[in-house]
Amino acid sequence: MKKFLSLVILTGSLYLTPAHSNAAELENNVQAIPLGQAALPQEKLRSGQTYQQLKENAFSTDSALGGDKVQAIDPDKVWGGDVELGLVLSSGNTQSTAIRTNAELMHELTDFRNKYLIQTLIQRNSQFDEATGDKTRYTTAQRVNLVAQSNYKFYQSEHSIFGRASYLNDRFGAFEEQGSLAAGYAMRAYQDGDDYLDLETGPGIAYQQTSDKNTSSGMIWWVAANLDYHLTASNSFRQALEWSVSLDGKNSSWQSRSSLTSQVNGRLSMRLNFTVKYDSNPGQFRQKTDTETSATLVYSF
Repeated sequence: MKKFLSLVILTGSLYLTPAHSNAAELENNVQAIPLGQAALPQEKLRSGQTYQQLKENAFSTDSALGGDKVQAIDPDKVWGGDVELGLVLSSGNTQSTAIRTNAELMHELTDFRNKYLIQTLIQRNSQFDEATGDKTRYTTAQRVNLVAQSNYKFYQSEHSIFGRASYLNDRFGAFEEQGSLAAGYAMRAYQDGDDYLDLETGPGIAYQQTSDKNTSSGMIWWVAANLDYHLTASNSFRQALEWSVSLDGKNSSWQSRSSLTSQVNGRLSMRLNFTVKYDSNPGQFRQKTDTETSATLVYSF
């Protein structure tokens, strides 16, 4: 019988085999020639990760679609973020203590991206009474801000849906308490390595209590933009913009958080923060705009 070559393609591999009449002998003489250098990835892409957008030290492999690279979740980078601490101490004729902490954590999974924000501020001063010679300590600032957000990432897409909850307790602010729940659509509009721009918007509900103990609640529309950009290998800029627009004519607010971070050594950095918060209806005898400037020590992981 005349021998001829048969061509078989199975599951992405090319098999070149000699022809035989005996099926068992055919099976024993199969030789595989790979059609491509690697198999398709086992994991989904993260939101915002296209075939051209790859992070350093992440697992990647060539695909059969034109040689582009596809990324899976790196198990060593599931958790990330930074913790910062600012401390001001003064003594002598004027004694005061101010402690500011901030923790921003990211939990990156195949289908979800979770974000947690914890901010605290406490400041205590001492006042000297000339009549009695005593010093009285009193608190001038006390604030706690908590935020939790989860994004469900659509398969191989930069789009996602999010749910967000926030709570602010500010003992000396225009609003002693502010809380909100929001859900909607989010998009990673830009990503290049560790640099990214996230946009999100959606409806929600908000609750607030003024310093005069007046409470109100109603529907809001939430809009936010978050930018993280590396200026150089050791310097980065972060900008967060948040709008909470009241849909029933009550208090609307927006907040801007800007920070410039400079690496000192390894995981330690110095960070300069500038925050602006605006409330359209803070109550009688209250300023609509609050600002805060701080310098902190940051530990990143």
